Amino acid sequence: MRIGELADLAGVTVRTIRYYNQKSVLAEPERRANGYGDYTVDHLVALVRIRQLTQSGLSLEHAGAIVAGFGASGDETLDEVDAALGQRIAALTAQRERLAAARAAGRIGLSKLAAALVTTPSDISASTLFAHLYGDGERADRLAETLQCPEVRSRLVAAQRRFEAVDENTTTAELDNLVADIDGIVSEFLSQVPTVTEMESRLLLTLAERNLNDWQRAFVRRLT
Repeated sequence: MRIGELADLAGVTVRTIRYYNQKSVLAEPERRANGYGDYTVDHLVALVRIRQLTQSGLSLEHAGAIVAGFGASGDETLDEVDAALGQRIAALTAQRERLAAARAAGRIGLSKLAAALVTTPSDISASTLFAHLYGDGERADRLAETLQCPEVRSRLVAAQRRFEAVDENTTTAELDNLVADIDGIVSEFLSQVPTVTEMESRLLLTLAERNLNDWQRAFVRRLT
C-alpha cells in the first residue's frame, strides 16, 4: 500500500511515518519500480503497536525496539519506563507542593529565596535578581528558612513599614534607630549572604531605589 493509505489506516500523518522511517523505528518499505514505497500490513501493525506503546509512557526509541524484537526485553523496558514515570510523578508532586505554597503566600513565580525576601510588591524585582545571583542550593534554602522564621519575618515587615514612612519630616534620630534595627536583623543572617560584585551591587541598588523618594534613596545608600 502507498504511504498515504497506511497513514489513513493507522490514524497518523504521512509526516509521522517518514519521521519513524528516518529514526529507524519503522522499517523502510520495499520500493516499487516507480520508486514509491510499498508498505505492508506488517507496517500497519507495527505503527499501531508503536502508538499504543508510546501512549503507555514508553519513549519512541523503546517502543520501536520492542516492536522490532531487539534490545532489552519487554519486562526490562517496562521496568525502566515505570521507574522514569515514578521519578516524573515525584518531581511533579514536588512542583505542585511548591506551587501551592507560593499561591498560599501570594508569591507565584518566585523562587523560595525570592519569596522569602519579598515584604511588599515593590520588592519583587530586586528580590528576584538577588535570589538569582545567590543561586540554588542548601545555603539559599537555609537563608530562605531564616527569613521565613516568624520572629525575623515580623521584624522585617515592621522595619519595611517604618522605611516606607521615611520622608522630609523623618528626624535624624528616627533614621538612626531604623538603621540600628535593620543592622540587628541583618546580623542574624549576614554570614549566609553572598558577596556580590560591584556591577551586581549597582544593579540591585538600581532596582531597590526604584519608586523611592529622595530621603528613602539616601537611607538605602547609607545602608549599603
